[in-house]
Amino acid sequence: MSAITSQMNGLFDAEYFDIKSQHVDDTFRIFVGKPAAIQPDTSYPTIFALDGNAAFSSLLGTQRMLTQGGEVPASFVIGIGYQGNTLMEAMTNRNRDYAPTEPGENEARALGGLIPAGGPAFLNFIQRELMPLLTERYPVDVSDSTIQGVSLGGLFAAWVLLAQPATFKRYILGSPALWWRDEQVWEWEEEYAARHTDIDATVFVSAGSLEIAEHVRAHAVAIAKETPALREYIESMIAWSDEHGWPEIAKLTPTFARRLSERRYPNLKIHCHNMVDENHMSAPPAMTSRGLRYVHGSWAA
Repeated sequence: MSAITSQMNGLFDAEYFDIKSQHVDDTFRIFVGKPAAIQPDTSYPTIFALDGNAAFSSLLGTQRMLTQGGEVPASFVIGIGYQGNTLMEAMTNRNRDYAPTEPGENEARALGGLIPAGGPAFLNFIQRELMPLLTERYPVDVSDSTIQGVSLGGLFAAWVLLAQPATFKRYILGSPALWWRDEQVWEWEEEYAARHTDIDATVFVSAGSLEIAEHVRAHAVAIAKETPALREYIESMIAWSDEHGWPEIAKLTPTFARRLSERRYPNLKIHCHNMVDENHMSAPPAMTSRGLRYVHGSWAA
């Protein structure tokens, strides 16, 4: 781990440091947003944001506003990101870390190439390296934690929920890529239910209401027209999806919540709320606000 903690200019009470993971064999950049006034002898909840390079500052700002409004408790916000000089460079390895199982041809096309299934190693990093380090360095209670993941990050969080749910107390699943491996998520769900009788967690799951085939295809066509550098790749994806089917995350999210609800796990609280008139890229800010309020009990669905 780097001994240097760097302050983040323009973000009050925020800093970052780098940690070399033994489980992943890569270096992560960890962003830390602290409560405004840390009280002595107090341990604070933690909110983990995947895609930290892109999502940390937005989630931190939303969390702080909701804390001022009394809807979310004062917390440490932890963004898990990567080193890099640009956002695209920093996010190069997120597909590796968020893939819970080996990708097939459809997944490889969507992600721009074959990747290893790094999800299990990434989960080990969070549990065995990052959480102990945060406990050592900050007054945090990692047993009182929330994870937010969007898209492939949402798939990773859904997989954790169905594999090792006690890792986090609260889950915010934003536009989770539940289409992965022909909706392999239902196999995970059935396997968990066959071996367990409870999930002790509060879960908010959401997508943009426009994340259905008609709108996703139209958006892809528009991007291909407006982005010459990506046109050939996107047009090949359009042709593939026309033949094999388009992902419709807005239809999968309520099914996910309903299936888990029907198990009647005594300590599971789960709700799906799709964001009206939002798409895959525009929905996350709304998901963060509504999700944080739901999992902390200040918004009753």
